[in-house]
Amino acid sequence: MTTLRRTLLLTLVAGTLVFLGVLVLYLPASWFASMLPPQVRCGELGGSVWQGECLGLTVHGGKFGDAIWNLSPFKAITGRLSGDVDVRGGALTARADLDLRFDGSGELRNLSARFPMDPAFVAQFPRDQRGNVAAEFKRLVLGAGGAPSLLDGSVELLDFRQISPRPIELGSYKLVFAGAPQDGNSVGKLNDVGGPFKVDGTVTFTPPNSYLVQGFITGRTAQAESIVREISYGAPPDAAGRNEFRFENSF
Repeated sequence: MTTLRRTLLLTLVAGTLVFLGVLVLYLPASWFASMLPPQVRCGELGGSVWQGECLGLTVHGGKFGDAIWNLSPFKAITGRLSGDVDVRGGALTARADLDLRFDGSGELRNLSARFPMDPAFVAQFPRDQRGNVAAEFKRLVLGAGGAPSLLDGSVELLDFRQISPRPIELGSYKLVFAGAPQDGNSVGKLNDVGGPFKVDGTVTFTPPNSYLVQGFITGRTAQAESIVREISYGAPPDAAGRNEFRFENSF
């Protein structure tokens, strides 16, 4: 009887472990709908926590389309979210390979994103301006809380324009980060890629959440020169005809 009871006990334990293992591997994503941040909503959650989909994703009321993810449950045991995420449809197209700790630190690789600068998409965007944003990053390293500490890639603002109170074409711009930090800061090169303004500057991110934008701007048209004088408060240009700009903030 002792051997029989031991065998039965081992069978029950093994069965319980197998059941728990299968349960962990196939945890339905819908079980965790109530754990989403209040600003995030899914019209429908399908699949599992590790391989699932959020149909009709909205963030702060903005419609982001459908999100699909593939995550490693085995990496999660070590405290990391590792896998890939793809968002399609609506106004946003984005994907990334991720390897993140639960505190938000880690890396995003092969990140790409396309979306409009439009308050109909994200309510926080300016109501009097429009444009299109395109981002491509080989690598994006994040510190605790998700603050960027290393950037290797580029961001473009295309067809930037003011639509009210009077329509003004503001041009297109590209910001390129080479990856290697300078004194702990990530410094990107900012230039125009066409339009009424010639811009030559830099953007510096200082962890955890500060940035500085500075450089020189020159108008290519009479209207652009007038705008430059307005934003530089009438300060005279330098010997090369350029006006200096500088502003800093945090996010």
